[in-house]
Amino acid sequence: MLDKLGMEGDDDGSKSRDNAYAYAGVREAAKIASRFNQHIDSLKGVSEGLKRRAIRGELTPQLKGIVERARDTVVSVIVEVSKPLPEPKGMSDITLIQDKARRVLNRIGDVSGSHRRILYEFFPAEARALKDILMAMKRDADALDGIARSVDEHASSYSKCRDRIARLVQMEQEMKTFYAKMKEMRDSFATLEQERAEVERMREVILNTNEYIEVDRMLSNVRMEYDRLLAEIARDFSRLNKAISKYEYEVGFERDEYAILKAVIDEPSRLKDVEADVIRDMLGRLSDIIASGRLYLKNPEKDIENVHTLIDRLEHYIGKCREYEGMLKIYMEKITPYQDRLKVIDADLERIKREMDRVRGMLEEYAKRASSLKSAMDEEIKQLTSDIYRIYGLNVRIRLDYLD
Repeated sequence: MLDKLGMEGDDDGSKSRDNAYAYAGVREAAKIASRFNQHIDSLKGVSEGLKRRAIRGELTPQLKGIVERARDTVVSVIVEVSKPLPEPKGMSDITLIQDKARRVLNRIGDVSGSHRRILYEFFPAEARALKDILMAMKRDADALDGIARSVDEHASSYSKCRDRIARLVQMEQEMKTFYAKMKEMRDSFATLEQERAEVERMREVILNTNEYIEVDRMLSNVRMEYDRLLAEIARDFSRLNKAISKYEYEVGFERDEYAILKAVIDEPSRLKDVEADVIRDMLGRLSDIIASGRLYLKNPEKDIENVHTLIDRLEHYIGKCREYEGMLKIYMEKITPYQDRLKVIDADLERIKREMDRVRGMLEEYAKRASSLKSAMDEEIKQLTSDIYRIYGLNVRIRLDYLD
């Protein structure tokens, strides 16, 4: 659980570990500050020695003045900066005393370096003592620097852990949202599957109804027989295409007559709407013209035979067309209620399938986003556990609520 890691300031274990770390750092800094203050006391002794040390009398007044000014400068700086470091009370004090110690060291180091030759020639004992003290102060200042860096690193690592936990909490909430959405979509998909199954069952009930099966069978048979008849009619008329075209071009039918003939040739079922005498009359005139030789045809005898064959069959064709159309009407009236119901069911089924496809697509998209988010969370957890181990020396196992 992310809220059990103790990075939010509400866990006694992490508090005690942080307190122990802070106490150890402050205690070590206090020891170093105390030692540094001893060096400051030693500096005061050096400054007193410099003030007491007599300058050789054989020096010229000018040179003596230079030496005195150098000594006074060093003494003045030592007195100026020789204020003891305060005892650190908390982690924030460590950086403060580290900065003060570094300023003391740098100030005295700069002034002693500037007057190094004079110090070693005219105040050799004090110069050596000053060098030893400065080296000791540098070691302590470096130690304070190390503690300050450690404090900063600890604070930085702690802050990073808090940031990682904040990100993980946000990711966890986002993942919970994803999982909730995915559950909602799975439930929706399951409901849609039930709806589809019910609609398909209703469809099967209709398709398996005895009356529907029988009417559909009869309708199919009538259509099949009707199609064969129409194919036969089309074949008979197609045999006369060339003769009819030549007649229309060279002799010419009446406009209304030719429109009727053309309609039947293009759509044989239109024969049911035509009186036999009308077609018979046109075909008779066609036969007479062919017989007279006015039309140039490759095989006029065969064309005349085909014309008479069609004339002989015309009554039969028209009667059968009307018979089949009547049967189709009867069966269609019986099957239409079923077909209308099937259309409604099929439309509903198509709607359900589209909705299922949409939900499935959304589910896949959320699954991809959840997978990507989980990879990011795994990386954050890996870094977080590493940081916690580095800060506290603890191996932790992070459990996420969204998996519960």
